[in-house]
Amino acid sequence: MRAIIYARLSPTPRGEQSKGGNLTQQVELSQALCDRNGWTVVEVITEKDSSASKFRVVEGRKVSARGEGWKRVVELVRTGTADVVVARHYDRLYRTTRDLVELVDLAEETGVHLAAAQAQGVLDLATPSGRLAARIGAAVAENETEMRVERQMLGHQRRRESGRPFWSTRPFGFERDGTHRDEEAEALRRAYRDVLAGVSLWSIAKDWNARELLSPHGKEWRSSNLRGVLLKPRNAGIQTYSQWVEKSDGRRVRVTEETGTGNWEPIVSEGMFRALVRYLSDPERNTGGGGKRKALLSGVVRCSKCQAVVTQGWSRKDAAGERYRIYTCSGGRCITCPADPLDSYVVRQVISRAEEWNQAPATDAADEEREAELLAEEVATSERRTALAEMFAVGDIDASTMRAGIGRCDAGLVKIRTELADLAAKRGRVDLGDVEYLWEELDYENPERIDYVRTIVMQVCELVELMPRGRGVRGFKSDHCRITFRNP
Repeated sequence: MRAIIYARLSPTPRGEQSKGGNLTQQVELSQALCDRNGWTVVEVITEKDSSASKFRVVEGRKVSARGEGWKRVVELVRTGTADVVVARHYDRLYRTTRDLVELVDLAEETGVHLAAAQAQGVLDLATPSGRLAARIGAAVAENETEMRVERQMLGHQRRRESGRPFWSTRPFGFERDGTHRDEEAEALRRAYRDVLAGVSLWSIAKDWNARELLSPHGKEWRSSNLRGVLLKPRNAGIQTYSQWVEKSDGRRVRVTEETGTGNWEPIVSEGMFRALVRYLSDPERNTGGGGKRKALLSGVVRCSKCQAVVTQGWSRKDAAGERYRIYTCSGGRCITCPADPLDSYVVRQVISRAEEWNQAPATDAADEEREAELLAEEVATSERRTALAEMFAVGDIDASTMRAGIGRCDAGLVKIRTELADLAAKRGRVDLGDVEYLWEELDYENPERIDYVRTIVMQVCELVELMPRGRGVRGFKSDHCRITFRNP
C-alpha cells in the first residue's frame, strides 16, 4: 500500500507546547508504522498552527478551515496517489463529526484507509464498524475540545475577577508578576509626557534605540510598535479581556474590552493614559510621515483663511538667483510667508511668556480634587452600564431600555474621560527652564534641537495662524502672525 504521512501542530499560545507533540516525533512514529506494515511512503506532509476544529463560512454554510497541508493530502488521495493516510493519532486527522463526514465521503469516493501509530488497526471508513469507531473517536475529540474551551473561559473569568496580571510574555515596563522594571517604566512615564507635549514618536523611538532600551523580544523601536506599547491599558493599571469573535461572513476579529482595575501598580495615571489615547487618535494630528521634521513650524502653524496646516517650501529664484525657505498653506496656497523670520518671531514670543509660564503650577488642589471626582464617576458609570446588561439578561428590562441606558452611560464615559485627559495633559507640560539662557536652549536652527523647540512652542501656544500679507508685500511683519497662548 502507498501511504501519506500527515503531521499537524495545533495553534497554541506563545510559549506553550502543543499537545500534539513535535512534528518530528509524529513523523517518526508514523514512519515506524509504515515500516512494520511494509507500506511505501509517497509523501510526508507537515503543517504548524493548523486547527482541525475551526470552520469558515462559505455560501452560508460552515466548512472546515483546514490548512494547506491537509488540502494537499486530499488532492493526492483524489488523484489515486495513495491508499492510506497515516498520522500519529486519529485526532491529527479529524476532531469533529463534521470533519468525519467529509472523510467518509472521501473514503467512499476513493477507498482510502486511515491509520494511526498510537491506535489499534487500520480504520476502514467504507465499513459500518469502521465508521462507528470513527464516530466514537470524533465525539470524544469534540467533547475534549468543548471541555477545554469551557475550562479556558472559566480560567479567564477567575483571572478577571481577581485582577491579577495574565501576560503570555513579559510586557515592556513590567515583570511577569506585575512589578515594574524600573528603567523601562521610567522611560514609559517620560514618553507619555513627551508625546502629550508634542514630541514625535519617531524621536522617542530613536532615543530608546540609542540607549539600547529594546523591546522584550530584543527588537529596536519604530513609531508603529512604540505607539502600540503606549496604547496598552495595562500601563494605567486597567485590566482588559480579549477574545476572537466570528462575524457573519466567517471572518474572525479580535475584540478587546476593559474589565476593571488590575491589582498591579500602574506606571502612569489613568488620566494621563486617556489623554494620550485621545491625542494619538486625533485624525487632525500631523505626524509628518515619520522621521525628522525639516522645518520648525511645518504642521504647527495654520492658515487663517482655510485653517489648513502650513508646510515648508521654497521660493522662486530672485533677481540674484537665490532661493529661500517659505511656509505655504497646504489647503490651496492661500497664504505664503518667509520661513526664517516667522520661526524667529514665534520663538521670541514664546520666550516673552516663559517667566509667567514657569511660575504657574502644573496642577493645583482643585485639579487633583476634580480628578478624584471624575475617577469615582467613571467607576460608578461603568458599574451602571454592567448592571443594565445584567438586568436585561434576567428579564428585568427590555432591549430598548437597555440600549438607551447603555447609550447614556457611554456618552457619560466619553465626557468623563475627555476631562480626565485634559487634566493629565495639563500636568504633563514641560518646564521652560532659566529664562536668561532660553534663547540658547531654543536654538531652532540646530537640526538636533528642532523637535525640542517644537515641543515648547506647542505647549505654550494653543494656536498659531498665518495672516494675509497683502498684495505686493514681500517681507514679514508681526501682524502677519497671530498667536493664541495657552493659560499657564
